Amino acid sequence: MRIHYLDSVRGLAAFSVIVYHFIGWRWGETLNYKLASMVFNGSDAVSLFFVLSGLVLSWKYFEPDTSLPIDDLHYRRYVVNRVVRLYLPFLVALAGYYFYNHRHDALGVLAHDFVLNTHHWAEEALLIRGKHDLYIPAWTLELEMSASLFVPFLVLLLRHSRQLFGWLVLVVLVLGPAFVSWGLFHFCLGIGLTYYFRRIAAADTRRAWWHPFRFGLYALVLVLFSLRHILRIYPTGELGNYWLGLLRLDTFHFTGVAAALLLAYVINSPRLQRVLEWRPFLFLGRISYSVYLLHWFFVIYVMDHWDKLTAHFASGPLAFGVLLLAVVAGTLAAGTVFNIVVERPAIRLGKRLADRVGRRPVPTLAA
Repeated sequence: MRIHYLDSVRGLAAFSVIVYHFIGWRWGETLNYKLASMVFNGSDAVSLFFVLSGLVLSWKYFEPDTSLPIDDLHYRRYVVNRVVRLYLPFLVALAGYYFYNHRHDALGVLAHDFVLNTHHWAEEALLIRGKHDLYIPAWTLELEMSASLFVPFLVLLLRHSRQLFGWLVLVVLVLGPAFVSWGLFHFCLGIGLTYYFRRIAAADTRRAWWHPFRFGLYALVLVLFSLRHILRIYPTGELGNYWLGLLRLDTFHFTGVAAALLLAYVINSPRLQRVLEWRPFLFLGRISYSVYLLHWFFVIYVMDHWDKLTAHFASGPLAFGVLLLAVVAGTLAAGTVFNIVVERPAIRLGKRLADRVGRRPVPTLAA
């Protein structure tokens, strides 16, 4: 069963990334940008991406029941399907970024540098070594790829013991490197949402102890989700940084909790689900990965030619609005084509290869 309204959440998060990267390019240190980033919070939309991934990838292990076996063959199918589904569209987009970044080079020089890996494109193509110069937002894809490969193991642990699962989350937070810990932490939150999905969906929040204080709690969740930008306006200071560093906490840990609570609210709200099932939102959700991969083209092109493009407008605000609209429209159009031509075939290929790799050998009868 596909939860369509959650696709819309992912689509809206991808949309916020487009706007966030556009307004942050030239105006990142302005107060207006910091305030706008609390609405179009693309930096923390990745928290929603990761928690959603944990939820969606673990769904089949808990719904409709917990009978789906997780063994060697299943894991091979899972890995092949996941890697092909994410990796092939990324490689196609990365090739485009490579040629765009070196578009002024002669074709012979470009081919020579490509073969000799002069610009270290191969390291970036691996997506596992932290090099993201051609497509800077790819660091999120690196974390998505690596953390998602742990999902079946995390599900096995949760099936076995909720207490052990909770201890693992705590150990990861305390002992894991920051980059690994907050990534796995997000996925664990998503898996937890799947585990309690039916209970969350059926809960009568009007009878909860916190219902009289709900608006204050909603505001607190929004503060947690925007904490990164609030701290840019009101820094924690040396003491706050000391304790965050000592506890190995990043603001992404807080936005992860906020993302999980926001998703829990969506799961519990049929009215909001009906809004999210509006066709334009569902469409945006279907092309969200392609949108995320391609939006950087349009942002960097407009910013590279900003002075030339804005010279055609009578006022700065008008130029800003029109160019933002052009970036959004171009990204959505290109993302639609990319989804049809590249992403969907990659999904189908991943499933075919996974089925082939995951076949059990047919026993042969002895002569």
